[in-house]
Amino acid sequence: VIPPPTVAPLPPPPPAAPTQPDGHRDAVVWLAVAPDGRSIMSASTDRVIKLWDIGGKQLIRNLGVHKDMARTALYMPDGVSALTGGDDGEIVLRKLADGAVLHVFQAGQNGGVNKLAISPDGKRAVSGHDTGNVIVWDLVNNSVLHVLTGHDWSISAVAVSPDGKQALSGSIDGTLKLWDVESGKQLRSWHGHEQGTYGAVFIADGHHLITGSGDLTIKVWDLDSGREVKRFEGHEGTVYALALSADGKRLLSGSLDGTARLWDMETGNQIAMFNSQTGPIYAVAFAPDGTVLTGGYDRAIRDWPAAGGDGVVLFAGAPG
Repeated sequence: VIPPPTVAPLPPPPPAAPTQPDGHRDAVVWLAVAPDGRSIMSASTDRVIKLWDIGGKQLIRNLGVHKDMARTALYMPDGVSALTGGDDGEIVLRKLADGAVLHVFQAGQNGGVNKLAISPDGKRAVSGHDTGNVIVWDLVNNSVLHVLTGHDWSISAVAVSPDGKQALSGSIDGTLKLWDVESGKQLRSWHGHEQGTYGAVFIADGHHLITGSGDLTIKVWDLDSGREVKRFEGHEGTVYALALSADGKRLLSGSLDGTARLWDMETGNQIAMFNSQTGPIYAVAFAPDGTVLTGGYDRAIRDWPAAGGDGVVLFAGAPG
């Protein structure tokens, strides 16, 4: 049985938006904010990883280029390096200062890197691949710790718990699996969604997890029981990306319906909606000042007021 597709049809080209020569040439599919809050990293299907200065509102540098679409770009906890992954099956450790490659991890027969997560201590990384395999990497010894098998379909979400001891993987058939990072043992497996699972994020207590899906829902899971304890509804397209505020009180979601939404974690109520009007939103993050960052189909990175309202183009895409 082939799961139904979870990608929305592409909208018509957006109205003329500002462009900049050093912007992305294709969709922005990942955003990460630096630990010190001064820079943003973006990954795009144009294969390029870019590093941006938030305060100066300019490109710092092209950090690196993958051989195929870039999918994920994460700051390492040390604040001086980054780990990026792409459809080329490579996970590359780079220096933020100049983009110099420190190490390349090869996924080999496991396929392209769809999603990537790093343990808080920076010693482990977990990658999800289009073959359905999940790999735990030892970043200290630059080696493979485990190849975790059991998913029947491509991996669409990975996350590592706050204590670094557990990892979560989700696939395009809606199945979720919880793993012990060090032993590689599967702790729990359940069918969480009717369609693909995206944007998994752990809550700070380590016992709860949030997932978005192609079934249009966002669910909060109790990992001790595997039960759904809360649901956020309102999106009209696949919920593709999630981010939790630093204080854990607000959840940010990005969707193929072209909107990002802000939710109250306690009540489950929608606080604000941000409508791009330019197509799917593939990436969301909280800026250091609490405003909302989005990236998507229109190639731009936008900044939205936390209370709702119109966003501004922080970093425009390249001219068509």
